Formats: sequence, structure tokens, C-alpha cells
Amino acid sequence: MASEHRPLGRLRTGLGRLARRLARTVPRPRRDHPADPGDDGGAAPSPDTAHNGHESRPGSGELAGGPRPPRGDAAADTRAAEAGAAVPGGAESGDRAGADGASAPSAAAAASEGESGSGGGRGRRLGRVLVRKGSQGTPPRLRPTPLGLFGITVAAMFLTLLLIQSVMGTFRTADPEGAGETPGPSPVATPPPGTARIMIAGDSIAQGSSGDYTWRYRLWNHLSKRSGLDVEFVGPRDGVFDVVAGEQGAAGYADSGFDTDHASRWGATVTDLAHGVGGQVARHDPHYLLFMAGINDFAHGASVDDALSAVRDAVTTARVAQSGVQVVIGELTPVWGSGSDQAINDRVARFNAALPGLADEMSGGRSPVAVARTASRFSPAEDTWDGTHPNARGELKIAAAFADALAGSLNLGGPYERPLPDVRTGPREAPEVSAEDGDAGVRLSWNQVAGATRYHVLQQRVRPDPDEQVRLPVEVSASREERRPSVVVDRLLAGATYEFVVQPFKGDDGGARSEPVRIAPDDDPPPAPEGVGPGPDGEALTWAEVPSATHYEVWRRPLRCALPDPPAASPSSGAGEGSPAQPGPGDRPAATAPPDSPTPTPECEPRDDEGPQRGGGWHSAAVVNGDTRWPIPDAGTSGWEFSVRAHRDFVRGGYSEPVTVEARE
Repeated sequence: MASEHRPLGRLRTGLGRLARRLARTVPRPRRDHPADPGDDGGAAPSPDTAHNGHESRPGSGELAGGPRPPRGDAAADTRAAEAGAAVPGGAESGDRAGADGASAPSAAAAASEGESGSGGGRGRRLGRVLVRKGSQGTPPRLRPTPLGLFGITVAAMFLTLLLIQSVMGTFRTADPEGAGETPGPSPVATPPPGTARIMIAGDSIAQGSSGDYTWRYRLWNHLSKRSGLDVEFVGPRDGVFDVVAGEQGAAGYADSGFDTDHASRWGATVTDLAHGVGGQVARHDPHYLLFMAGINDFAHGASVDDALSAVRDAVTTARVAQSGVQVVIGELTPVWGSGSDQAINDRVARFNAALPGLADEMSGGRSPVAVARTASRFSPAEDTWDGTHPNARGELKIAAAFADALAGSLNLGGPYERPLPDVRTGPREAPEVSAEDGDAGVRLSWNQVAGATRYHVLQQRVRPDPDEQVRLPVEVSASREERRPSVVVDRLLAGATYEFVVQPFKGDDGGARSEPVRIAPDDDPPPAPEGVGPGPDGEALTWAEVPSATHYEVWRRPLRCALPDPPAASPSSGAGEGSPAQPGPGDRPAATAPPDSPTPTPECEPRDDEGPQRGGGWHSAAVVNGDTRWPIPDAGTSGWEFSVRAHRDFVRGGYSEPVTVEARE
């Protein structure tokens, strides 16, 4: 443990020697009795000063600008004092140099400091003090030289250093001379009696944003519920950051059932936190300080040394406010998708590698410093919602690392249970969706979900002809100006029934989906076509366009045809009515039509006066899209009845009146 005190001891010794040396330049009031040999005001040099007069190690009391001049002979100091040597320039405005002997000790000290090399001139210049004497009995006023002021400043620094050590505990610094020494046993941390107050200081990763649980929530649950500890989180803030509005103080936790107080701030650098952590520790008096920050420093181009130095400053400042605060420093987690991943992650890795040494250097018996391995097995592609900020999986890993550090190094609680549970990512709240049919399409709207940065809309036709659920090629971004995000879905088929589902996303993580909302858009049937009949050439059926129709259906049935009845024979005399004439003996047989006579033309007519809705024999012949004509097929010796029906998607319209088209000759 001696190596822990050696650098500070050297610094104290050197500063003490320098302070004593410079103090000799300040004149003392005249004594009425001879000075004791051991008095500091005497001419004898200090043993430390005499022994270390030619040291040049840092902290040995060496003045800036060159080595310290050698001391003069002690006898010369005594002779100068006895002679009452006046300080050069000591008389001003009619005052006598060295009046009443007030300046004699200072002159002796100056002579002893500067006799070698310049015949005592340098010592006299260093020790020159103007003593202005007033009226009788008035104490002299001192006007120290710049070197004297510097001595006073160094003495104040020396006292401040002693105060910091008494507050912070033992310093531990690297000492090349003690590199081979075996360090003493690490101090054993003891949890405080009663409630353990914990302050979490950090940047956005520690604060969290709307819709997050935050790793603070998961650590609090572990300590208070699983470990059964009485813990209190303290700090000046209690909210998260609203990522949509870009504002601090949002209350949109995924679960606010924990102690939400903290000292973290979105966008903060380590330097920012170091400036404020002392006052926060003084106000809230935590037993434990959990500190995790630095990624913003690297994003702004800071070096690893800059960030480590700022961490050291933050811990030092916290200790000045609370000497016994126990500290856990979290590693930085890597980033993904930032555009400069390699450069940032390289600095993150070097920063994390240096943390154990920094923690060991700063640890003291009253204020140990531990490191939480928050970067262990942390994958920014899987454990963040945007490549930087942790999602639910990342929160668990960070909280578990801090819990392990508290349990292992500081004896607070137990380690986090492994394996870590599988948790769902993305916004937990499902939106409530409403649908409204309009002229431009179906308008869907829903409530804002805490933490959601965008929304996906999914669609499925449930009847007729159900299809698969698909994501629409539209993405709705969250906006602070729009209280209810919305989207208009067009090109839906009339007469069909659809289901819509909205899913919120936070970054790349999808959350809880809404309940399906159903709607049958625009189911008014189109009117029946008019002007149905054969075209001018008689080869196609034509009709007038129906504006609301998307397609047409042609119905037909053949005409009913029959051959004409043959002419009736003349009745014979005497024959009964309705009985065929019987040839008598000698009568000639009846004449028959010659074999080459023409076949009689059948007579055709509609079967009834009903259309396809009520009449029989109708069937669908064709569906016509984008046209109002249809070629009539050859009907042989018969003809057709036609009716045309208008459709709008799945909505069936009216039938036209049937028309007859006879067979072409």
C-alpha cells in the first residue's frame, strides 16, 4: 500500500518546501527577544530543503523555468541578520530602509537564497519586499513580489490537495518505481443500513425515451423485488425523452411502476455530466453512483483520452460532494448504422479496455469504483431500436451488467438471473383504429402510441374470395402536429369486405398490432346499361357506357324456333269431320312434294317476356372489361335474346331489357 501514497507524499513534500522557501520572502515584525534556534523565522535552512535542494523530479518543489539556485552559507545568513541589512528598495516616500529592524529577517533569507552565482543579487531581487511604514505604532503594510504571490497560491493548492485526499480517501496512481510491488487486498464494500439510495447518471441510453421500460426499470425490479432490497432511486429528473416531439420530461414509460428518479439527460456528454454531478450528489446524497456515458463525446469527435479524463473528473467531483459514494461505471455499447460505425466502435473498444485500469486507479477504501460489463454480448443490430438506443433486449443486458457489478464488487444484492428472459420488443400499446368510407377511399385513423416513430398498415380481403394479409406500400411517420395519424386507402373493390390492422414501430422494432377493423367500401350498385342492341353491321352487340361500372356481363338465351305446320288435305265427301279421307277403289294416291323442294324456314320467337332475373334458359356468355361492344357469335338458323348487366367490382348492377337478334342469313 506504500506505493499508493508515494506520489502524493512527494507532491506534499515538494510543495511544502516551496511554500516554506517563498514564505521567507515575506517580512516579519521585529522581535523584542532573540529568535530561538529552532524557530522558522531563524536563518537555519529546513532539513527537507537542505536534503532535497538539488532534486529535479516532478513534484519536488522545482520552480518552473529552471533548477532551483543553491543555498548560501548559514553563517552568511546570520551575519546579514546581525548587520540589519536593508532590503534594496525598501525605502519609499521618505521611509528608512529596514526601519525598526522589521525587514532584517527577510533580508537574511534573501541573502541565503541567492549568494551563489551572482554575489547575492539574485537572492535580493527574489526577496525584495517594500515595507511602507505609516504613523507611529501603525503596523507596516506588505507588498509581496509576484514570486511571493505565487508562493501563497502554491500553499493554497497544497492545502486544497490535502482536503481532497481527506474527502476522497487514498489516491492510487501508476508508479513505475512500485511496479513490482504486490498490491494490498481490495477493500470490502459494505451496503448501507436501511434504504440504499442510488443515482443513475448518464446520457440517452440511461434516460430512455417514450415507450421504453428503460434499464433503470429492470434494475429496480431486480434489486427491490428479486433481491428484496430497500432501494430508492434519486436524482433531479423523473421522465423520459419524447422522441416524436423532441422534448424532455415525457411520462410515457411502458411501465411507470418503479422509482423513476434519475440524473440522466438525452444528448449529454461526459463533460456535461461532470459539470453537474457534484451538485446533484450534494442535493440527493446517494450511496451509489451508476455512471454510463461517452457515446455522444465520440459522435462529436472527442478522443478516448478526453472521454476517460472527463469520467475521472465526474467521479472526483462526486466524491468531493459525498466522500463515501460508491461508483459503478458502465462500458459503452457499440453502435450500428451510424455511417461511421468503424471509427466510433474503435474508440468505444479502447475506452472500455481502459475502464478497469481507471477504476482501479480511482478506487479507495471509502469509495470503491467498479466496472459494469454492459458491452458484453451486446449486439447493436439486435439489441437496439435504432442502432444506438437499447430496446427491451438491450435494456435487460445493461441492467444485468450493473446488477452483477453491484453484487460482485459492492456487495449490494445478487447477480442477475441467467439466462436472461426472452422479451418482446417494440411499442407495447396497440393503437385503436377507426375506418370511414369516403369519395377518395377508406380513411383509417388511430391514436398516437407512446414511443412509436412510424406505423405500418396491413390489409386483407375477407369476402368474397378471401386473400392473404399484405402490408400496404405506405408508411405513416409519427408527427407531433398530428394527434391522430391517418392514411387514405384507395383502389378498394366495391362490394368486398376488408380488414385493416395498424402496427406501430419504434425504429426497426414492431410492436403490438391493433384489433382488425372491417369495412365494405362503396357498395351502391350501378344502373342497368341502356341502348343495348346489334351494331350497324349487325355483327356485334353494343350498349351505352355506365359511368360507375367497372365491367359488364353479357347474358343470352336462344330463341325458341319451330317449323311451320304442313297444309291440311281436302276432306272427301261423306267422310266424318276430323277423319282422314280413305281412298276408295280406283282412287289415285295423294300427290307428295318432290324430293328437291326447299326446307321450310323455322319460325323463332322469345320464350317469354322475362329477363335473366326471372326468365328461364339464360346463361352468362361473356365478361367485358373496358369496352361497350361484344361480337355476336353465329346462331345457326335460330337467333338470340341478349341482356347486359353492369358491375362495379363485386357489386352487381341492373340488367338491361332483353333484345332479340335473329340469325344472319
